[in-house]
Amino acid sequence: MTTMTPTMTRTISDQELLGLERSYWDAIKDRDARTVGRLTAEQCTVAGASGASVVDPRSIVKQVETATYRINSYQIDPKAVHVNRLSDDLVAIAYGVHEDLEVDGKPAKLEAFDTSVWKKTENGWVCVLHTESLQGDPFGRDRMLVHSAS
Repeated sequence: MTTMTPTMTRTISDQELLGLERSYWDAIKDRDARTVGRLTAEQCTVAGASGASVVDPRSIVKQVETATYRINSYQIDPKAVHVNRLSDDLVAIAYGVHEDLEVDGKPAKLEAFDTSVWKKTENGWVCVLHTESLQGDPFGRDRMLVHSAS
């Protein structure tokens, strides 16, 4: 039996990490701005199709409260989950996700790959980085307009 000394910290398990990620998704889906704010670091880098930025708990709360989209449901692909332990208090998780959304009042479906980096703080685990990449051709050819020569 191993006992932990005061300097040893127990890192988060893969299941606990996936649970944190789902808690974040559920909070956004349910528009639970308080939980989203609690799970967001003071400086959290966010990058996706609309750009890159740094958010804090207050700004992410405002974004959740004023969002023009709604996540109706999401499904994380359990076969596409990858965890990278950077240290005892810094862990990255990447996974495939399917989202059923409503954007500007119209239904939409989205297949993407997301990555989050979680950091352990004195107040618990918080997200310090989140990215979302739309599934598709890595060179964007599936989104390019093709003009034929006349």
